[in-house]
Amino acid sequence: MGRDDGRASTPLLRVEDLHVTFNPPTGPVRAVRGVSLELRPGEILGVAGESGCGKSVLFRTLLGLAPASASVRGELHFEGWPMAIDGSLQAVAALIQQNPGAALNPVFTIGQQLRLVAGSDDPVVLGDLLARAGLPEPRRLLGAYPHEFSGGMLQRAVIAMALATRPRLMIADEPTTALDVTTQAQVLDLIDELRRRDGLAVVLISHDVGVIRRICDRVLVLYAGRVAETGATGQVLENPGHPYTRALLAAIPRPETAGVDLAAIAGMVPDGREPIAGCAFAPRCAHFRAECEATIPALRLVQSGHFAACVLVEESP
Repeated sequence: MGRDDGRASTPLLRVEDLHVTFNPPTGPVRAVRGVSLELRPGEILGVAGESGCGKSVLFRTLLGLAPASASVRGELHFEGWPMAIDGSLQAVAALIQQNPGAALNPVFTIGQQLRLVAGSDDPVVLGDLLARAGLPEPRRLLGAYPHEFSGGMLQRAVIAMALATRPRLMIADEPTTALDVTTQAQVLDLIDELRRRDGLAVVLISHDVGVIRRICDRVLVLYAGRVAETGATGQVLENPGHPYTRALLAAIPRPETAGVDLAAIAGMVPDGREPIAGCAFAPRCAHFRAECEATIPALRLVQSGHFAACVLVEESP
């Protein structure tokens, strides 16, 4: 089950029926198709799904980072107050991107770049930010350049820059990509520590279900821009209600399956240029029924707080 340590139940972030459509010359591309979600204070929400399912687009749009030509509709509330989806959320949120090296300028020191974000020249203040991000000898590292840092150190430096803005919400987009297993675990532990120590709410976007299992309270599984399943992490990963979630879990490499072909999911994520009348996963699903193509399945109750958008789910009382 997900962690329950008495945090406030009022959502910090609430999104209702968000649609994002790109409009290139070749025709509209529907990247997000009616997603609703909630995030509570101090909670870590894991967002899972294959590449192309809309994970990054969803949250970059909420931060006002969608292309100017994109069509966006839906509702955004922060602490119960409505906000425009125009970048206003950036005042209270920070984005950690998956390539920290690309987020840092190679010709400026870490201290110079941190100073721009923190708005302070005080080496004590700047060093404290690096220390909070778990970097040793922070005062010395202020004078270092990005190329002198390892991948894990770069990620911590980017997290320090995010902390300088004093965010209420941190959106971490594949923060452990390209890191070795040990460093990956250290970065995840740091994110978990920050939410516990500073009360940060965190969105952790990842295609790696193991990463989500490690620190996330709840999980949101996206497929073709729609919510396929959501619930407490333990509920969803131990008792998945959607065939897509089960297929994702079956594709995870395990020690006991060494030397055996992985259970890959046949087919591809639907083309965003095509309308989808029914269940987007139907063409790839081993449990396909004719009704799956007839209408978009609503989220059905699997167990308390756990929902899956599948006609096979028999709603619990």
